[in-house]
Amino acid sequence: MTNLPSRDLRVGDAERLRAETLLQDAYCDGRLDEFELDQRLGMVMSAQTRRDLNAGLAGLPARILAPRPVVAKHPQVTGLGAVAHLSALVSWIFGPLFLYAVATPGTPGRREAAKAFNFQLVSGLACIVTAVVGGLLLPGELVATLMVTGWLGWLVLTVMGGARALSGQPFHNPVMQVLRLAPLRTDGR
Repeated sequence: MTNLPSRDLRVGDAERLRAETLLQDAYCDGRLDEFELDQRLGMVMSAQTRRDLNAGLAGLPARILAPRPVVAKHPQVTGLGAVAHLSALVSWIFGPLFLYAVATPGTPGRREAAKAFNFQLVSGLACIVTAVVGGLLLPGELVATLMVTGWLGWLVLTVMGGARALSGQPFHNPVMQVLRLAPLRTDGR
């Protein structure tokens, strides 16, 4: 017989924090939507016992709940990912595409370069569509406002991607979470 912890044992802040991290990871992996994440986080943060905590994690794959190995940050990998995102500020899709091509398949640097390229391509296409369609159908002031707002969003998300990659954390661009357009594979291969 195994000694499993009783589900009626009280949990502390450390267990709640670990469960919160697991839920955020599941959200980043696309296993939870934003509404379900908020709902489950509420359950986890108010959990008093292991039973309550387990209810907030119910339905997630066991491998998500297993402790993740600590991966040492490799400066070249995090640097490559950051350069891939930030190179788009001066080279649009060409910097990320070049870095994707030279990065070793399966590395986080290649994955970040693919993410950077995919976002830059989508944002560039959105800019062109906004300018053409908006120019034909909308008043000039509204098109200008849309273009400036889009440019600011592009700038913020591009810099955020670079900063997250530099810190060794994956960046899950909200625009790409919605559109799911990925000409380059982001699984690192």
